[in-house]
Amino acid sequence: MPDERYNIYRSTIHWRYAMARPLLAFFDARLIFFIALFAFHIRWWTFLTLVIALTVFGVAGQLNYSLASLVRLVKSRLTGRRRSAVPYTRLRPMVEYGLR
Repeated sequence: MPDERYNIYRSTIHWRYAMARPLLAFFDARLIFFIALFAFHIRWWTFLTLVIALTVFGVAGQLNYSLASLVRLVKSRLTGRRRSAVPYTRLRPMVEYGLR
């Protein structure tokens, strides 16, 4: 039997909406940082930062990428195709043989 809890709009609450992208109007809600930055420090560089952020988030939203998956995509493009299975710090560990 389904859960009969309702939200303020009297519609059922489903767990699948927990991972939905938060929206503010039709923009990503995480843009509020850039909007607040521009509102409290009105300069050309903050305006350009806001426009660039709007563009990046808008394109990512059109391609159905979340912020986390977009960061992973950029990171994987920067690192390249070949990656070792072992971290660089474990390839040649520092060992003290006790020789003095």
